[in-house]
Amino acid sequence: MADANGTLRMPGEDYVQFFQPRGLLDTYFRNFPQQNDGEDYRHWLIKTHHETFKSGRFKGQRLLDVGTGPNIISVLSASKYFPEITCSDYLQSCRDELQLWLRDDPGAFDFGSYLKYLSTMEGDSTTPEDIASRMRSAVKAVLPCNVTQPNPLAPHSVEPFDVVVSSLCVDSACRTREEYCACLGNMASLVKSGGGLILMGTLNGTFYAVGREMFYNVSVDEDFLRDSLAKFGFANIEIKQHFNNLEMDLSDTLASYYLTAKMA
Repeated sequence: MADANGTLRMPGEDYVQFFQPRGLLDTYFRNFPQQNDGEDYRHWLIKTHHETFKSGRFKGQRLLDVGTGPNIISVLSASKYFPEITCSDYLQSCRDELQLWLRDDPGAFDFGSYLKYLSTMEGDSTTPEDIASRMRSAVKAVLPCNVTQPNPLAPHSVEPFDVVVSSLCVDSACRTREEYCACLGNMASLVKSGGGLILMGTLNGTFYAVGREMFYNVSVDEDFLRDSLAKFGFANIEIKQHFNNLEMDLSDTLASYYLTAKMA
């Protein structure tokens, strides 16, 4: 499927030219309800992040989020357990949008309803303001990132991280499964021995919408993910699925995945 002009935007220059960070937030993250009906992807994602980090399976000091985009949701729960978080993204515009929220700029996107939802889940008198404060304190850097490069954080040279998180990044950075697998290998180089990987994406989808634009998405399945990650030394691979209720003009994927793994 393509946009009204018949154009499906591809990774690379199309992404740089046509992707709008605020368009992503407006398309998928506005109007977040506090009541969980079991179908909303955002509820499922926040709940799964919360349960994953609360379980204690992933521990350490340093966490990297690869392809954070303009969104804070992927590291909100992590900020309770990891005092040093590095965010990253391919686009300067996404990094700028993220920095608006980190600086508490009045023009930043309002994630207040998400903070409220997570604070209720965490309990212990945790307030939305508490979560916002700890998140802003934990994020130590927002760096450029390109998962198609052997060192995705180049030119920065960093020690491998205790945990690497990535949400809906590799899906839109590649044109083929072969490229997707190579990107997973590049990402694996950022995980220390014994460290963890938390990967989120879509299954068997080919496009997603941001505003009026349609962007290409590599179609993958569970077997491909398991086989690819095993090649790069990951074990204990667990995958949870959530069946999407998105309108068909937003995406043709029927399910999202939440994958956790440990580097041997």
